[in-house]
Amino acid sequence: MKKAGYTIGTLIILLICAFVFVLVPAMAGSGNQQEAPSFGSYNNKQIRYEQNSDMANFVSQYGQYYQSMGMQIDQSTYYYIYNNAFNATVAKMAAEDSVAKSGYKVPKAAITRQMLPYFSDENGNYNSKAYRSTPESTIAQMRSDIESSLVSLRFNDDNFGSDTGMFGLKTSTAELDFLAKMNEGKRGFDMAAFPLAGYPDSEKAAFGKANASKFIKYDMSVITVEDEATAKKVLKRLDAEEVTFADAVAEYSEKNYTNSEGKLTSNYAYQIENIMNDSAEAALIGALKVGEKSGIVKTKFGYSIFMADGDSVAPDFESEDMLKTVNSYLNSYESSVIENYFIAEAKDFIAEAAMDGFDAACTKHGIEKDIIAPFPLNYGNSSIAGTLNTNVPGLANAATNENFLNTAFSLKMNEVSEPLVLDGNVIVLKYTTDGEASEEEASLPDTSSFDESSASSAIMNSPKLVNNFTSTYFENFLN
Repeated sequence: MKKAGYTIGTLIILLICAFVFVLVPAMAGSGNQQEAPSFGSYNNKQIRYEQNSDMANFVSQYGQYYQSMGMQIDQSTYYYIYNNAFNATVAKMAAEDSVAKSGYKVPKAAITRQMLPYFSDENGNYNSKAYRSTPESTIAQMRSDIESSLVSLRFNDDNFGSDTGMFGLKTSTAELDFLAKMNEGKRGFDMAAFPLAGYPDSEKAAFGKANASKFIKYDMSVITVEDEATAKKVLKRLDAEEVTFADAVAEYSEKNYTNSEGKLTSNYAYQIENIMNDSAEAALIGALKVGEKSGIVKTKFGYSIFMADGDSVAPDFESEDMLKTVNSYLNSYESSVIENYFIAEAKDFIAEAAMDGFDAACTKHGIEKDIIAPFPLNYGNSSIAGTLNTNVPGLANAATNENFLNTAFSLKMNEVSEPLVLDGNVIVLKYTTDGEASEEEASLPDTSSFDESSASSAIMNSPKLVNNFTSTYFENFLN
């Protein structure tokens, strides 16, 4: 397999780009700093953005790349440029660390060989005059940059192989056979989906009436403070009529549960119960008479004093707004009620499909059947094999849902599954077709990108790495 990657020429071009692009986001307090801030370290070596550092050079390279792509270089793109540069610096340091441990030294002849094209005429002949006229400092920098590039290239070739097919990770015959067969055993399905969002208003109303106390609406104001001592002080002043409730809201309240005037915003009974440290106290709050205030109540975020401003309002389950409230409650706290409703409907569907057929059951239940094209067992829809079409409604997360995959690939031909809860739906599958791998799919995939991705992940999660990039960037590189 031919592996795509940087050639030594490309690496040298990137190094030259470092001197072309200048990126200058403002660094907070830079005039008073004696040393550039550290973004972290690798193997106890600090990573700093300073002149001639690897990170500065990579920032220049990525900035040049962004510019070449026609992207505007502004504050919103600085973060991505610097983050990419940090990651590239870490990768370079890891490569140098690994190559140094191997004992490899870049031969001087190899460096000279890479420098020759820059001091040759149009016919490829060495031009000694061009070399002598180049400042020694430039020659030294070129040699250093080329040596560094050859070290990185040595690491890449040794681990991931070269264009010649030499070096790099090798794949066993068993692994090759496994990969070649990954697209075998494809399965296609018919699917019926019952969207949970279609829960009937009649069911919402029935649930609401059976749990009416949860949906009583209260008219209250609340003072919330951080500590009990302050709450006691506020209550004492209120009892002594030294301050009105409204003035105490303005002076003391954190307004965690209220608008700016102190009015309770989440004011249904179930919402009040949810903010209580002890839910049993919600009933005491609900029993307050108009104009009556509570004692100090421990709430989820502090200590609160409640005041009943008006009469409570009983729920009207014929109201569209109240049905929306019931639906919101169910989805937030008792979603199993909705799921169980559709699971029961799906079981009726399965029984009808067994008698009259899948299509007839879809018609009876007003469902438009979805057809899932054949796909192999491929957790996560890895690009190394054929994939499940997750654009089918209800299958957005199916490729990483073990229950879905286990069920789908355990069915017998023409067997109908039990109901599955998936992506806001209850679904039923019928295994209908087998699929063969195409000639293109049967060919051996190129796994080099997976090897490189795994290596990158290992490096960025190495215990040798101290990663302070985000905090350092936002503390020092933003105005």
